[in-house]
Amino acid sequence: MDEYYTAIRRLPGFLRRPLEDLSPRQAQTIHEIHLRSGRPVVLTCADGQFCLPGQGPAQALTHAQLQECFYSLCEHSVHSYEQQLAEGFFTLPGGHRVGVAGLFRRQGQTMKGLSTVTSLNIRIARTATGELPVALRDHLLGPFRGLVLVGPPGSGKTTLLRSVSALLSRAGKKVAVVDERMEIWPCGAGGFAAPAPLHCDVLSGCEKREGIISALRSLGPQVILCDELGDEADFEAVCAGSKGGVSFVCTVHGDAFEAVEQRFGASRERLSKSFSCIGLLAGASHPGVVKQVSWL
Repeated sequence: MDEYYTAIRRLPGFLRRPLEDLSPRQAQTIHEIHLRSGRPVVLTCADGQFCLPGQGPAQALTHAQLQECFYSLCEHSVHSYEQQLAEGFFTLPGGHRVGVAGLFRRQGQTMKGLSTVTSLNIRIARTATGELPVALRDHLLGPFRGLVLVGPPGSGKTTLLRSVSALLSRAGKKVAVVDERMEIWPCGAGGFAAPAPLHCDVLSGCEKREGIISALRSLGPQVILCDELGDEADFEAVCAGSKGGVSFVCTVHGDAFEAVEQRFGASRERLSKSFSCIGLLAGASHPGVVKQVSWL
């Protein structure tokens, strides 16, 4: 069954049923489902965005309906997701990420949760793997310092990380995945949503810096994978691990090689101490495709 149907399983019937009515071929193309207060449901695929068939301005989600969707997705246990919600998202079984917008509550400088929800963005997590260029694949199978994958949202960064972890494991390398948003190898109380690689340890729901430190201390990895490094502090954690002889494969939001330097506030010379190359992804129209590699 396509992952689309597991992503919509928790939605209330008034919305789940029309989403289930899409043809299986069309369902396989959907990347995101956008639910917004006072507006129609919008679906995103590789060709663009379109309203859920049969919907128009008159069929816009009411604010009360959106709240019902939110509580249904949380299985009416919002407190179970408080830590994730403070970061603006929560993750469904199977690794489907739900981005959240609305009125946030703050306590001093700390985000504490939501008073009301105005938007939900369900991102479909598919178990398909991406393809690496031959030169890049061969590089990863030998001794390497590290790889950064750069791409905009929907370009397949997480998919490629999944591919890389499987590739390295098949080569007999010990891999640790710091899966903060539980999307690379989704895991719940019943175990993994899809079989994880043999030589791969997964730290699910663990903040990146803490996860890197924990992996270094107790798991003995040769390679650590992290999704969506966000700032200089994340980069410093990678640098610390690199000094201990561990290689890293990480992703960064951006649409050019320069995004890595800007994100980490580091020169290419400093980057080269922890990474040997940067892979630039083709974008949402060709998810999981590396279109260019820059060697450091």
